[in-house]
Amino acid sequence: VKMATLAETLADPSRPSFLFGLTPPLEGASDEETLQHAEKFMNKSRSLAVDGYIVYDIQDEEGRTEMARPFPFRKLGDPAAFATVLERVSGGRASVVYKCVAESDKASFNEWLSHAVEKSKNMCFNFVGGATHSKEYKGPTIPDAADLLTKQLKGHFGGVTIAERHEKKGNEHETLLKKQSLGAEWFITQAIYDQQPTIKLINDYGKLCKERNVKPVKIILTFAPCGREKTMNFIKWLGVRVPEWVEQRIFSEDATPAKTPLNKSPVERSVDILCDMCEDILEQTKDSGVPLGVSVESVSIFKNEVEAAHELFRRCQHIALDFFKRPWRVNVELIDDKNRKTNDAKKKTNVAKTTEGGVLGENSTRNINPLITTLAAVVGLLVGRLAKP
Repeated sequence: VKMATLAETLADPSRPSFLFGLTPPLEGASDEETLQHAEKFMNKSRSLAVDGYIVYDIQDEEGRTEMARPFPFRKLGDPAAFATVLERVSGGRASVVYKCVAESDKASFNEWLSHAVEKSKNMCFNFVGGATHSKEYKGPTIPDAADLLTKQLKGHFGGVTIAERHEKKGNEHETLLKKQSLGAEWFITQAIYDQQPTIKLINDYGKLCKERNVKPVKIILTFAPCGREKTMNFIKWLGVRVPEWVEQRIFSEDATPAKTPLNKSPVERSVDILCDMCEDILEQTKDSGVPLGVSVESVSIFKNEVEAAHELFRRCQHIALDFFKRPWRVNVELIDDKNRKTNDAKKKTNVAKTTEGGVLGENSTRNINPLITTLAAVVGLLVGRLAKP
């Protein structure tokens, strides 16, 4: 069975999409260092059943907020070039490449985008505007970038949606429809630590789409675990609203044991809280008509927060799939490793098993070679069209 492309998956309203976000290595990294960065990431996360990845374009964002930046800004490498390496290392998993359109002049941006599509073979992009309206930028507008990508380069793009902006101005749902008219095929939220603004935005967007007889596109819900106060400060610096009660439940020793057991670490508590929020968003927006997906990002280099991001992804994926109340399955596949000179380097093994409400490897491993499960290099998700037994 031919697997859907990432763009097709993101455009498919019949099932949720699952992404995992990461950043490129530092600017100036050699080809070997870039490859090592990708391999290190894959060695830790290849068992995640992702549809694709998000490669972020990190900017200094000077002038966006008066808060002091918790971590010094260090420029990272080209997200499109890294996405190409990541696709090769992951056995064919494509990425949504984030790109700020405002930071370079129009000619430079157009050259970058053309190269990213035609040479690096990236097809999915998330365009981001300037960090603040108080600064004049020299780059193209998002409509300019969208026009070049969709009409000339035949690529696909989505946008960022910020629920806090909707709460403040009340017109984010209209902005989504405007970007949709430019060709946006999906939207990805910034990290969520307060579910109520997101619930309102999704419901308002769904209602507006019905009023205007427009088919809503998929919104990807983004979550990022946190186990350190400095990491939390960085999340808030990014513009994420974190209610006081959430921060207290993560870090306070006075947290209510019934809701947040004190024998859990702060990062484990954050995972519990975000899973509850994910479930609440799905439940409170189920009548909106807006298809949803899940993305998890790790904004930290610390081991426990990185591992928590993987755990959060698995749990949110379970929540989103179980919400469909239909059978679902994952495919496990051994991929060709061109870097290994073994006699069976070209052999390919596919193992698939349908489970009802569980992922492969958790209480459902009968008839499955455990060695294959352990060595699985790619996990692809199939959901939404399985007949009930």
